[in-house]
Amino acid sequence: MIVYLDSSFVIRRLLGVGRPAEFWGKWEKAYASTLMRVECCRAANRLRLEGMIDDAGRARLGTWIETVCNAVTQVPVTDAVLKRASEASQVTVGTLQAIHLATIQELEAVHGVKCALASDDAGLVQAAKALGIAEADAEAEQEEKPAK
Repeated sequence: MIVYLDSSFVIRRLLGVGRPAEFWGKWEKAYASTLMRVECCRAANRLRLEGMIDDAGRARLGTWIETVCNAVTQVPVTDAVLKRASEASQVTVGTLQAIHLATIQELEAVHGVKCALASDDAGLVQAAKALGIAEADAEAEQEEKPAK
């Protein structure tokens, strides 16, 4: 499976919270926006400032974030991605969500790479489905089913 990782999915897996993702690390290839590092680091900083993790935990989480960022193909936020994100859409999404969706669409349209979205952001998942982008959890379940 080829996945596009959203920061909400990554940070929750690194923290060991939320539903397990059996496909974590078992993908054929993984992509993410260059925004993922910023979003994950800001989440880690927020957790430290709110007292949910200490300085050592923040440092450890930062190392894990860098490991994930170095293990995936990072897709830059280009003018083409920003143009696509700013276009009218049939779904209501925020700016960062629109950039993530546009990045996935750009990967497919320009590079022929079809990704399934791995995200814990329900709004992003719903918007992606409306645009015909598969959810990674559903894709993983399909791959696990034996062929008839």
